[in-house]
Amino acid sequence: MSHDLPEKTREIFGKKPYLSLYFQNPPTEPLEFRLEAAKNQNEFFLSKKGRALASSVSPLTQAKRQVDSVSIQSTDLVAILGLGNPHLIREVESKLEPGQILLLIDKDKDLLFPLWEEWLEPVMEVPGKHLFLGENSLSLLWNYLESLPVERVSGIRILRNAASVSLEEMFYAETDIRLRKILSSKMSDLLTKFEFERIWVRNSLVNTANFLSPPSPRTKIEFLKEKFNGTPSLLVSAGPNLRRQCEWIKTIRDKVFVMSCDTSLKVLLKYGIVPDGVMTLDAQTHSVFHFLGEDTSSIPLFADLVSSPPILRNLKFKSIVHSITAKYLVDASGELKREATAGSSSAESLLGPIGDIQSGGSVATTAFDLLRSLGCKPCFLVGQDLAYSGREIHSTGTHHNEKWLTLLSRRTSLEKINEAVVRKRDTRYVPSVTGGEVLTDYVLDLYRHWFEESCKSLDFPVYNVNTQGAKIENAQNIGPEEATRILSGFQNHKYFWKEFPAWKPELINETLVGSPTDFKKELLETIDRIKNEFSKSEKKEEVYADLLSLFRNTLGKWEDLRYLIRKTEVYILRHKDKLDEARKKELFLGAILKEFTMLRRKLIAGS
Repeated sequence: MSHDLPEKTREIFGKKPYLSLYFQNPPTEPLEFRLEAAKNQNEFFLSKKGRALASSVSPLTQAKRQVDSVSIQSTDLVAILGLGNPHLIREVESKLEPGQILLLIDKDKDLLFPLWEEWLEPVMEVPGKHLFLGENSLSLLWNYLESLPVERVSGIRILRNAASVSLEEMFYAETDIRLRKILSSKMSDLLTKFEFERIWVRNSLVNTANFLSPPSPRTKIEFLKEKFNGTPSLLVSAGPNLRRQCEWIKTIRDKVFVMSCDTSLKVLLKYGIVPDGVMTLDAQTHSVFHFLGEDTSSIPLFADLVSSPPILRNLKFKSIVHSITAKYLVDASGELKREATAGSSSAESLLGPIGDIQSGGSVATTAFDLLRSLGCKPCFLVGQDLAYSGREIHSTGTHHNEKWLTLLSRRTSLEKINEAVVRKRDTRYVPSVTGGEVLTDYVLDLYRHWFEESCKSLDFPVYNVNTQGAKIENAQNIGPEEATRILSGFQNHKYFWKEFPAWKPELINETLVGSPTDFKKELLETIDRIKNEFSKSEKKEEVYADLLSLFRNTLGKWEDLRYLIRKTEVYILRHKDKLDEARKKELFLGAILKEFTMLRRKLIAGS
């Protein structure tokens, strides 16, 4: 293809800049790929070095049969693996709804040139249609999927052009698995958002309004970033192996900055180990049981802004260090996008930069990234079994274990309780640090995968100090003796961080953008205005689309409040063809009054 690209192609590059990369190095003649005429008139197939990549007689019939054999829903994400049959591209695209996502994927980028003008360019003009060619484009594909909003997506449909796939079976098999895994994770994230997003918004707004309230002084993680440069860290989780490592932790205590997950705090304190900080993430109040009965007044609590307000309001810590869960993704256009937890925008309007921490969904993954942002290196993991080692769920000494001990009887043993929990999970076997296999479940395996991917991108080693549990690839799985030898090369830290404001609260001097009192007052006024507006009887006579538009306009600067009813909004969107107008309005107005009443109560309770 000529370097003098047509105007239409250049317009497409303006909307999808990554496509221009495929045209930078056009192949030399003769081309490996040729678009050839099939025996049936006006039908074409692609060949590679003379080998047909689709039916040479009737590729159109072949494509139609393949598409007819698959039920494509309007909420499906659709992918075609292998582009040897151009009719398959056109047939699939014709079945899709406007805006529905189509991913075209092939191992060979040079097939672009014979296919572009007649077959690919018309499809690439359409929003939501993307082309990924060559192994180097896979990172772009994964970033695109990670940044993709999946509110309108209910599943994935993958069509394979058999002749193309047979040339590079391993490439397409791995791509297929990764596509499904990422989308499955995204759908899991979406369900988590639906379940907790309203709580996250409520908690973030309440914690922001209470930022200067007693009993514990509050600060932001932003002030501590890179302050621990080169200091080894020890991340303590509550896996079954933890109790076997507590005596070892005492021996290396003066070498490492100890960060405990909230679940493992009780175990450490029972062994006389006071961590330098404890991380909490859960937005639900039952997390309080990880702290009840313990003296936490000398320990800073590193708390995500969505953490449960009653815990922060009623328990005494040395200080509370807030952070925000956010991730940065490169989308298909090459732009870096920040996705922060719902509620963070309103919080930052008052508090200024709080500090972003990435999370893999668990307290341990959040704490791991927090230690990285502090500048701690290397990192040692303890109690990170990510498996049911010995068919146990947690280490003895945790809150969960304490609760189960109250249930013991002649016919109910601790082993029986553990076994009952394990049998309810989606279990599987994964490689163990001992060289065999160990039982884990779907969720724990997702966390293991997160650690493995994170370790690949670090410029310092991560050591998994564990004598049982799951093996973590890209980390060094070692025992306590080897960990002691490695740490012998580091000097004692002398607890230098105790001079930082988080450990010396009298030094905390927060400069806020606005006043928490005014923040709460304005928020309560907005809540009351919305409740009054949408409780009027005449609102039931308006159409749903107008109500939705009015709601968004009424929010003003409080854009985060829309997340309170997003679950209902998306439900209505997904079932728009099944719900009549009256039911849509009933669901929408009911959600507004319920969620805004709940938020008002939470704000008043925090006074």
